[in-house]
Amino acid sequence: MNDVAKKYGTPDSYFLEIIRQAGFNPIGITVMTCEETFIFETEEERTKAAEQFLPEGWYYIRDEWDETRTWYVNDMYNSIEEDAPKVYWL
Repeated sequence: MNDVAKKYGTPDSYFLEIIRQAGFNPIGITVMTCEETFIFETEEERTKAAEQFLPEGWYYIRDEWDETRTWYVNDMYNSIEEDAPKVYWL
């Protein structure tokens, strides 16, 4: 496995580093359906980051994250949280 794959969706992600260098501060990172997924505290920051980086990555705010995560784990991993990609809180 190469270095990019090892760091993908983790606090060591190369894409997370690029997002931070652009002035954004995600509070969480994970992978959903093979896309690095970033969680932000505010709608404003999420919107600005998404506008700059889409179509790469998925962007959520903290207020919607729990419901989104529950849906994702239930739908993709038969409600088994341990089988889903880890969420890293930054």
